[in-house]
Amino acid sequence: MDQSLRHEYLDAMGITSWLPRRQLKAARPTPDWVFEFCWPEQAPAGTAQSSGGPTATSGAQPTASQAMVSPEASRAAAKQARAELNASLSGEPLQPVKTPVESTPPAEQSVSAAVASADASLTPVPPSEPEYVSATELDTSVDKSEQAPFKLSFMSYGDCLVIDSLPPHARQSASQADTHQQILLDKILRSIGLQGGTVANYYMLPWPMFASKSLDQGPEQARMTVQHKLKKTLERQPVSVVLLLGQAAAQMVLERSEPLEQLRGMLFSLRSDVKTLASASLTEMMTVPGCKREVWTDLQPLLDHLEKSAGAAGA
Repeated sequence: MDQSLRHEYLDAMGITSWLPRRQLKAARPTPDWVFEFCWPEQAPAGTAQSSGGPTATSGAQPTASQAMVSPEASRAAAKQARAELNASLSGEPLQPVKTPVESTPPAEQSVSAAVASADASLTPVPPSEPEYVSATELDTSVDKSEQAPFKLSFMSYGDCLVIDSLPPHARQSASQADTHQQILLDKILRSIGLQGGTVANYYMLPWPMFASKSLDQGPEQARMTVQHKLKKTLERQPVSVVLLLGQAAAQMVLERSEPLEQLRGMLFSLRSDVKTLASASLTEMMTVPGCKREVWTDLQPLLDHLEKSAGAAGA
């Protein structure tokens, strides 16, 4: 549709149209007709307006809208706008375009001069960095690694430290050790020649320890916390065996990332005088059929070590 006819329809409906005078940042290129188009158009003297309004005679004063911009001023403004756009993209100094006013009517000269002076006072915007960056660019320095929640119970006996992995959302507190699990653990320890009996010290370590997203509670902090608790526990009550039950206990104490299936049943030296072995958790033993039989198989290397140590001590 012809733009003049389009604006006639919009004007008849009472809709005011706005056109850009200069290129907006990150916008599509503006067509040339936008810079040259003006509305309402200047109607020749003695002719009727295109919208069917009253006839303008040669002696009648032009309306404010008719005297807004002359064709020469419109073309000059279009050149100025394009020059400003090119300067803003290239960073070169802006050279204002002179507006021919000698042949324009007095009513139009003031408007044309105002347009030219306003355009000349504008300074080009040099190319700059984008105002917005993606979320990934903002977060490149942030460590996005997270530690899966876990809960460990440290149970000290006379000659053994047992670290068991509890369900992360279990409501069991440090003073509420499961009676059935304690009976099962006592039988396991006694079956391989350890003391068992009543727990001397019981400590619960949940992770994350604080309900705060501003604190660093990632894998490294979790590992350091578990190692610190292990060190303090062994200093307070030295033992010769550390039994790791469950994947969280095995990975945190051994500082390994392999799953439990690759760590269980192997005898490790936690220190020169401390042996450790990983197997399934007490919760798994109580709920998974056949798990107790697998745990007994896992304990065989530790049982052999304890029997050899007892034989060497007796000799």
